[in-house]
Amino acid sequence: MSKKIFLAILGLGCLALNLYAGEIPYEDRAIAAIMPFSYTVAEYPQYQKSVSGLADSLAVDLLKTNKIRLIERSRIDAALKEISLGQTGAVDSATASRAGKQLGAQQVILGSVVALSIREEGRSVLIATKTNRWVEIEAEAHIIDVETGEMLAAGKATNKVNSAEKHAFGGKIGKLASEESLVQQAKLGLGEKLAKDLAKNIRPKKK
Repeated sequence: MSKKIFLAILGLGCLALNLYAGEIPYEDRAIAAIMPFSYTVAEYPQYQKSVSGLADSLAVDLLKTNKIRLIERSRIDAALKEISLGQTGAVDSATASRAGKQLGAQQVILGSVVALSIREEGRSVLIATKTNRWVEIEAEAHIIDVETGEMLAAGKATNKVNSAEKHAFGGKIGKLASEESLVQQAKLGLGEKLAKDLAKNIRPKKK
């Protein structure tokens, strides 16, 4: 093999790697619709509404990857209402594909909050006491081809936040955040992590 041919093949290989690792040209990005996330955490049903905006958080961070085009949330909600699901109804892959076709999307993104844990710990040392509260959320998402039902990419992410409050010498340092506010904080960081994990497997749309 000549040196010129070898360098040409090497260049094409590097180009392909850069394409899959970095941005995708705008015209080659698939149009996708992110469906409302399902919530499967039976232990904390009261926080379902607190994480209901995760699809929007994911959308913001997915757009930053410059790998995919997304349909506006209001259009997705309208399509789901039209097929009698409403904005908060459970969306399976078949229904998501139906809504995706109606919206002109090539792909749909299905996500779910699969775990949420809340832990609190108090410690006392001499005349000081400290209380820590942790909230951890785990979510996963899949990108599905609207026409074939094929799973094109999958992502999973966990985000953990904490708050602390310390009492000493009759005073207080810090303020222990409420469980709900910590759930909200964890949700925001979770969208970014999930977008990064999904983006690793996003490829240009099929020609």
